[in-house]
Order: sequence, then C-alpha cells, then structure tokens
Amino acid sequence: MSNENIKTIHEFDFNFICDSFSNTHRQGPGSPESTVKALSFIDNLTSKSRIADLGCGTGGQTMVLAQNTTGYITGLDLFPDFIDIFNRNAVQVGLQDRVKGIVHSMDDLPFQNEELYLIWSEGAIYNIGFERGINEWRRFLKTGGYIAVTDASWFTEERPAEIHDYWMSHYPEIDTIPNKVL
Repeated sequence: MSNENIKTIHEFDFNFICDSFSNTHRQGPGSPESTVKALSFIDNLTSKSRIADLGCGTGGQTMVLAQNTTGYITGLDLFPDFIDIFNRNAVQVGLQDRVKGIVHSMDDLPFQNEELYLIWSEGAIYNIGFERGINEWRRFLKTGGYIAVTDASWFTEERPAEIHDYWMSHYPEIDTIPNKVL
C-alpha cells in the first residue's frame, strides 16, 4: 500500500467533514454512559476547576461532562461549523455560562501553563498523535490534574495483515491498550 495518497485531517475538505458528521450526536465512538464512567475516576473536581475538551466536535460528550461537573469547560475544535453547533447545544441545555466552544487547533492550545485541572479528549488525540498529545498537553495541567483520552487501540496482538498494514500506514501509533497506558 502506497502512502502517497494518504491525507491528514488538515488536508480534507472541512465542509465535507462537517456535512457528514454535524448531524450526529457524537463525532466519534463512545456514549454518555462511557463518558460518565470515565469521569467517575477523576477526583476533586470543583466549581473552580478549569476543564478543556480537545477535539470536542459538536459537544456530545462535553455536555455530559458539564452535566456531571461544576467547573468551567472550554470545548476546542478545528471546525467552525462544529463549534457553532456546540455553542447552540450549550444554550439549549442551559450550560452557556459554564461551557464555551472555541475554534482552535489542539496542537497549539490557547491555555496558560498549569491552568487546567482536566484535559479531556474522546477519540481525537490521534489528530496530533498519542505520544505528542500527552507530552505537549501535560504542561497545561495543574499539579494533581488529569488527562483523559480515548485512542484507537488493538485488542489483540495478532490481526489480519491487510488491517494491520492499513492502520499502520494511517496511524502508526496504534498499539495494544497495555502498551498505551501510561
């Protein structure tokens, strides 16, 4: 398989992506229940906690986070249409005072060092890579803060060569969960 035709998210037509996914409640895998379950492992969130949801899409998981926390949440996504829907959704559920979406890239975060207590990213860290995301985002966390992400992972050590080759050419950081857990 040749890598010459492989594109990154930045090379695709944003309108196509937004048209394809803006009418879905979530732009990635997961469910409200899985968001709440993952959130249950995070301690000490207060009304003063600053939270960022990176690659938030239209905010399906962000609204669940906001309904289950009391802090201020900034949702960040590269697609303006997603952020427009995100901010409308925040108003519809009455969270606009604590939840705001901004158009921004996750590879150049607009936060101060040690500003955030929680960085959340469901199914989006692959856009800059797992290792890079973890390493770069860490500086934005307060002492004792958390980074919670989901990432594409293998469930087994062995898989069909065609599937393995496809994923390795598109996302070489894919690995098994034990190798991803830090």
